Amino acid sequence: MQYTDNPAFARLEAAYAAYLEAWGAWMVGHHAGAARERDAELAAALVVARRAVAAKLAAEAWDRLSSTDRAALDNIRGALPDLDAWAAPLDGLARDDTAPGEPPDIAALRRVTLDAWGAAMADLEVGDERLDRLTVSARLAREEDPDARRRLFLAMEPAWRVLNGDDERDSPYRRLLGSSAARWAAEGSPIEANAAALGMDPRDVEPTMRRIMAAFRTLALGQAPIEPWDYRYAVGGLARRLDAKIPVERLRAINDAHLRSLGADPADLNIQYDIHPRPGRPVIPTAFTVTSDIARQAADGTWIPATPWVFATYAEGGIGNLEELLHESGHALHYAALRARPAHIAWPADQTAFVEAVADVVGWTAHEPAFLREHLGVEVSARESVVSRYGNVMLDVAWTLFELEVHQHPDRSPNQVWAEIAERDLGVRGHPEWSWWAGRGQLIDGPGYLANYALGAVMVAAVRARTRDLRGDWSRGDPGWYGFLSESLLRFAGMRTPHDILTDFLGGPLTADALLADIERAG
Repeated sequence: MQYTDNPAFARLEAAYAAYLEAWGAWMVGHHAGAARERDAELAAALVVARRAVAAKLAAEAWDRLSSTDRAALDNIRGALPDLDAWAAPLDGLARDDTAPGEPPDIAALRRVTLDAWGAAMADLEVGDERLDRLTVSARLAREEDPDARRRLFLAMEPAWRVLNGDDERDSPYRRLLGSSAARWAAEGSPIEANAAALGMDPRDVEPTMRRIMAAFRTLALGQAPIEPWDYRYAVGGLARRLDAKIPVERLRAINDAHLRSLGADPADLNIQYDIHPRPGRPVIPTAFTVTSDIARQAADGTWIPATPWVFATYAEGGIGNLEELLHESGHALHYAALRARPAHIAWPADQTAFVEAVADVVGWTAHEPAFLREHLGVEVSARESVVSRYGNVMLDVAWTLFELEVHQHPDRSPNQVWAEIAERDLGVRGHPEWSWWAGRGQLIDGPGYLANYALGAVMVAAVRARTRDLRGDWSRGDPGWYGFLSESLLRFAGMRTPHDILTDFLGGPLTADALLADIERAG
C-alpha cells in the first residue's frame, strides 16, 4: 500500500521497508543459528537493502515534503543509526545518509569487546562448574553461604577484565568511553533525550534517580552498607522462596498462560521463542526481541501483523528469568500491535525508554501477589513483591548515574565513580579494586541504554497505576487488556511522541509519584 502522493518519497519508503525486513531476516536467521551459507545470503541481502536506502536518500533534496512525509523522513533518519549499529554485516559500510557514526576502529573495538565479554560471561568458572551470567546472578540471590556468594561474584571478574582490564587509561572500555563521551558532548546525551521524550525535565533525571534509590534503600537495605556479593541475596528473598517452583520447563507455560489471560495468546499473535541453549546457536548474552518482518496494511485496509521473535538463553528457571521472559514478551506484544506506515515502524533513539517501559508493563507482573497466587499457589506480601521488583531496577538506576558521570568526566576512573555511587546511593561497599560495574552488555554496545530501564521504570509505575484505576488489577487475567493497551499505547510506533501518548493516557504529565508510592506502600 502506498502512504504518500510523492513518488520519490514512496520509493524511499519502499526501500526502507525492504531494509527493515532484510534487517529482521538477518537478525532472526543469524541468532537462530542459520547455516553458514544461509547466514551469508542474509547478510548480503541486508547490505544491498541498506545501500538502496542510502541511494534513495541521496537522490533528492527532500525540501518540498508535506508535513506528514517530513515527519516520516525524520523518523527514518532517527531510526537508522540504531538499526545499523545492531547488525554486524553493516559495520564499516560507507553511507552518508545519517549523522556521522563512530570511527571504524572504535566501532570494530565495540563489536569485538562485546563478543569477548559475552563469551566470558557465558563460560564462568565456579569450582568445577561452567556457568553463565544469568545463572550466577540467580544463584547469588539463593546462596546462603556468604563465602560461596563471594566466590560466585568473583567468578565474573574475567569478564570484567575483558572490558576494563586493570582500570588503566587505555582499557577497552575507556577507549570506547572517550568516543561516546565526545559524541554526547557534541550531540547531547541520549539519557536526557529519552527523559525529554517521556515529558520529564532532563535536569530532574539525576535528583529523581537519587530520590528513588534513597526510598528503596530505606525499605530494603537499611543504612549499614553491605558487600556487593550480598546485594542480590538481600533483595532476593522472594527468589529464594519461589525459584524452585519455577523450573526452566515452566517458564514458557507460565508466560503463555498469562498472555492468554490478557487476550494476547502467543500462538494467535505468531510470537516465536528461541530461549534455550543448544549446539550451533550463537552466544546470546542479553535477551532481545525483534521481528522477522514488519506490519503491512493491505489494499483493503486490513493489517498483516509483524512476526515477533524472542531470543534469550535460559539454562535455569526462577522468578528473575520469568520476569525477563515476560518483559521480552511485552516487546513482542508491542511489535504485534503496531499499525503504522513503514517509515514509522522503527523508533528513533529518543523513544527507547518508552519502548522498554512498555515491555515492563508486562514484565513487572511477575512479582504481583495475585499473579503468584494464580500460577504458583503461594502467598506473597507487599514488601516481598516490591523489594523483588525494584532490586534490579535500582541497579539500572545506579548505572544511569554512573554513565552520566563518566560521560561528563571521561578522565575519571570508572571503578572510582561506581564505588562512590554504590556506597552513597545504593548502600553497597564500593570495592574500586574491581570493575564490578561491568555486568551488562549494554554498557559496551549501547552507551546510555541502561538508563532507559531506569527512566522507563517511572513510566511503568505510572502506566500500571493508571491502568489499574481504569480497569482494575489484571494480574490474574483480563481478556480485554491487550486490546485496550494496543489501542491507547502500543499501536503508534513512531507516529506519535511518547510525551503525547502518555499525556493522553495518564491525563497529565509523567512524574515519579506512582513509583515512590509503590515503594512506600510496602514500608
